[in-house]
Amino acid sequence: MKRHILAAICLSLASSHVFSAQDDGQYNYISDQLTVFVHTGPTRNYRITDTVVAGSKITILERSEDNSFSKIRFDDNKTGWVETQYIQQGESIQNQLKEAKARLESLQTELNQKQDNLSNQASEKEMLESQLKRNQQTTQTLQQKLEKTQSQLTSLQLSETESLEKAKMDWLVRGGLLSLGSLILGYILALMPKRKKRQSEWA
Repeated sequence: MKRHILAAICLSLASSHVFSAQDDGQYNYISDQLTVFVHTGPTRNYRITDTVVAGSKITILERSEDNSFSKIRFDDNKTGWVETQYIQQGESIQNQLKEAKARLESLQTELNQKQDNLSNQASEKEMLESQLKRNQQTTQTLQQKLEKTQSQLTSLQLSETESLEKAKMDWLVRGGLLSLGSLILGYILALMPKRKKRQSEWA
């Protein structure tokens, strides 16, 4: 009977140290400890019912009168009391480190992608420069061939002109000779009847 009375007194004293619910609507976090014990009440004398790992996101529901313990909600609406000294407003260093590592990996991936893009652009630039150089060489070769062809064409045109002039001269010479021959032949023919007539007179 005395034990029941003492237990009731202890319970009433413990309850007197509790404030009304204080849900500020903001999340808090368990500080960087390995585990934090969750009690059924706002002192260490209460039974331990669970543990909360470091970096867990929690919601503060109540605080004890001396602010040494806080009632929290964690892990899908579980509730219990933990020591306030293990609660911090900002994320734990462990979570911050995870986020920093994730951001670093993201930045490293982005950097690698940009380096790959730069490498691809450099390779493409080299390929285009090589193609341009080959095109320039091809253009130069074609230009030389064109100049040679034009030179050959000019030579052929000069040769054809000379051949035409020579042919004209040959025709003129032949025409002149033919005319001269015709004149001589006409003169001879003109002289032949006169000789016959003289011969008949002498007879």
